[in-house]
Amino acid sequence: MTAGLTRMIPLDERIAIFMDELNLSIKWERPCILLAVYQSEYVKDDIQTFLGQSIASQRYKTFNYEVDRTHYDVALDLRDFPDREHTIFFISGLRWGGGKGRSNAYHALNMHREYLVEQKIRSVFWLTKFEARILPRHAPDFWAFRYHAIEFYDYPARLPGRSMPAQGIDYQQTIDMILDRLKKNPRDMDLQHRLARLYQETGCYEGALEHYYRMLRISTDKKNIWLEIAEVYNKMKRPDRTNQILKKVSGQTRRINKMEQFNLV
Repeated sequence: MTAGLTRMIPLDERIAIFMDELNLSIKWERPCILLAVYQSEYVKDDIQTFLGQSIASQRYKTFNYEVDRTHYDVALDLRDFPDREHTIFFISGLRWGGGKGRSNAYHALNMHREYLVEQKIRSVFWLTKFEARILPRHAPDFWAFRYHAIEFYDYPARLPGRSMPAQGIDYQQTIDMILDRLKKNPRDMDLQHRLARLYQETGCYEGALEHYYRMLRISTDKKNIWLEIAEVYNKMKRPDRTNQILKKVSGQTRRINKMEQFNLV
C-alpha cells in the first residue's frame, strides 16, 4: 500500500495495518520494513507507545534507534544487535546522520539494506516529510525493499499535560486557514509567527522551523526569531544546533552593545 492511498484511512485503521504486519512477521519469522511518515512528534510518540505495549504482550521488546553522526549505519548496527530476533526496532532521525548533504544514513541504508532481510530484522522507520522526500533519491534500492509506507499527518488530539487541545482549537482547520491567507500575503509576519507557534505547539517541529526561517528572510529584528528557532531545536533534542544558535545570538548581542558604547548605532 502506498503512502498516498492511506491519507483518508482513519488513524486507528492505519495503526492496525502496522500492527498486523508486525504480528505476521513474528508469526512467520520473517523480516519487516515499515515506513511511517509523520509530522507531529506527539502523534509519533503515542503510536510508538501503543505499538510497544502491543508487542510487549507477545514477549517482544522494542528499541529506539536514534540516528546521529556517529550512529548512522542503521542496518549494520541492527545486524549486530543482541537478541535482535525478539526486538522490534523504531528508527528515527535519518537526516541527522551527517555527511555531505546530511546523506550518510541514507547511503548506508542503500548499501547495507540486505542485512535487514538476511537477519530477519523487524523495523519501523519514522520519517519526517523532508526525510520521506529525499529517501528515494539517496536510497532507491532500500526504498524498493519497504513493505508499507503509511502517512500519519495527524495533529495530536491532546497535548502533553492537557486533557484537550488548547482553547478547543481545531488545529487542522486553523492551520489550513492561515496557510490560505499566507498564499495571498506571504510576507505577513504575524501570520508566519502564528503558524510557526502552532506547529511548535503541536510537535510539528519541521513545519515550525520552515516558517521561522521564512520570518528571518523578511524581518529586520532577527534575534528573537533565532531564539525561538533555538527553542525548537532544543525540543527536538538537538543540543548541538541549539548551542550553535545561542552562540550566534550572543555574539551578535555583544557586537551591538559594543557599537552602542561607541555611538556607532
